[in-house]
Amino acid sequence: MVQRVLLVEDNPSVRELIRVLLESEGYEIVEARDGLEGLLKAEFQKPDLMILDLMMPDVDGERVIKQLKTDDELSRIPVLVVSGKYEALDRLRDLLGDDNVFAKPFEPTRLMDRIGELIGYPED
Repeated sequence: MVQRVLLVEDNPSVRELIRVLLESEGYEIVEARDGLEGLLKAEFQKPDLMILDLMMPDVDGERVIKQLKTDDELSRIPVLVVSGKYEALDRLRDLLGDDNVFAKPFEPTRLMDRIGELIGYPED
């Protein structure tokens, strides 16, 4: 079974980089350009994992995390934060775990290793 990753990122170049990394490993990618779209797609697409930026228009990443945690079904989705909002990263490390928070620019290999640890690797 192919693992589905929801990528919530408003920056098109960062979204493209992460999408290419994930697709090259065989993950199925669902993209969202902001937090509201990310929440809707999480509800209807039921991803195995979410990669989330913090600084986005309308609904930011921290509000997305809070909303996910209030929903029994969506709260099971592991969330990896990839952000340049450095002042929020320590607080999120306490909430999500140190291994689930990545500062931009991030190390692609470390991100891919963590995704594999959380949801496994797609079967060939």
